[in-house]
Parts: sequence; structure tokens; C-alpha cells
Amino acid sequence: MQKIFVAMDDSEDSLRALAFGQIFAAQLGADVNVISVVPMQGDIAARRSTLQARIAAHHLEAVTLDVVAHDSAKEYLGDLASQESSGLCMMAHGRRPVSEMLIGSVTAGVVRRAHRPVYLCGPRYDSRAHQQVDVLAVCVDGSKLSEQILPHVAALSKRLGARLQLLQVMDTSVARKSTALGHTDVMESAYLNALARRVESEQALEVDWEVLHGDPADSIVSYLADSHNIMLAMTTHGRSGLSQVVAGSVSHEVLHEASCPVVVLRP
Repeated sequence: MQKIFVAMDDSEDSLRALAFGQIFAAQLGADVNVISVVPMQGDIAARRSTLQARIAAHHLEAVTLDVVAHDSAKEYLGDLASQESSGLCMMAHGRRPVSEMLIGSVTAGVVRRAHRPVYLCGPRYDSRAHQQVDVLAVCVDGSKLSEQILPHVAALSKRLGARLQLLQVMDTSVARKSTALGHTDVMESAYLNALARRVESEQALEVDWEVLHGDPADSIVSYLADSHNIMLAMTTHGRSGLSQVVAGSVSHEVLHEASCPVVVLRP
């Protein structure tokens, strides 16, 4: 990635995405470009003026600012996020599934359209606790879907000089059934250990791992609660509307509660 794009709207919340984008770009040695999408050409001047004033008022570093008119912010930003030479940072307002179904979410739409990871800050993102990326923690669950983010994060880990860690959550109800068979400890460690060794071999990278227990979202958030300088990475099914409400979304819950940046990929 030679350039980090930071998507901003006219909300105060999007300034947190800019704070993260500047931290992330500095560690990567990349340029920062703020991008804002408005529905009509006549809206460009007002949005540009608003963002310039807001950036100056918060004493953030001067950045290149582009405001473009497009009838779909999701489509425009999704295409931008798909470019191999750039990365897209966004603020996720952290809406729960039902409200997202009712009012929509630009962030969710971008993730569903992008062919590469999108770098997100949830409503609890804390730039003071995460001033760089020392650890890149990747959530896997034994599925091929969850593992599809590994090549992306391995390359990013090398670029950042960050330690790569694999996380798996053993659901409590499943763990109880396994315990009855006496296989829990072996099953927990075998998959992650084998995957870590595979990634080390394929990527020439040291990898460690950790098994968590309990509800997936709660366990991940608790694990991250006191962490500093960490970035979480995970895949998502990218469900929208009623299917997300029915199936639930671990990535959605984690993004809503985590204070660290979260990298999300919909394969």
C-alpha cells in the first residue's frame, strides 16, 4: 500500500478514522488522502469547507482532501478499497444489526463490495491506547472462510514489523460436549498449532496463538480490553438485512465494542 485513504463524512466521529489513518500510514511509510463522497456536485464546496474547518479545529496534521460527487458512496468507496496499491480506513458507527437493516450502513456496504480488507474504527476506538500496531491478532474458527484473510495480514505484519497472533474462540456449549469425550485440550491446540506452523512455513514469519473460551464476541472483546497497540483482523460473511439479524454477526459485535482498529474482509 502506497496510499491510505481515509473516508470522512460531516460527522465528528469520522475524525477518529483520520487519527487512525495518520497513525497507520506513518507506520507503513504511506501517504494519507482524505476522501469524502457527496451525492451531488453542488454539495462539494460545502463539504470541503466543513472538513477543512474541522481538521484545523482539532489540530490534526494537514492532509490532502478530495471531495467527489457520486450517487453511491458505498460503490465508490468499495472500488477504492479494492485497489491493491491503497488501503481504506473508515469510521464504523457500530450500529446493531436491526438498526442497520432499518437505516442502512455505508461501512457495511463498503465491506460487502470491497475485494480487499477494509480498516475500521468502531465507536469505542481509542487512539491513545493504540498509537501503532505491534500485534496483529487474527480470528480464525477452523473454516476456510476465516483463513482467507491470512495472506493479507501476513503481508501487512511484515510491512508493519508487527507480531502475528492467531486467535480461536471455543464456544462454551461446544467445549462442554468435547470435554465429555476427553478431547478438548488436544482439539483446541492442534488446529491453531498446525495453522501457525503452516503460516510460518508459507510466509517465513513467526506466529503465535491463543485459545479463548466462551461466547465468541464477548471473549474477543474481553481479550482485547486491556491491550495496547494491537489491530484485530477477521473475515465476515457480510450478511445484510434480516439474514444478519437471524444469524448474528461476531464481527459486528466486536467492532461495536473494541477500542482497537479492526480489519475486516468479506472474501
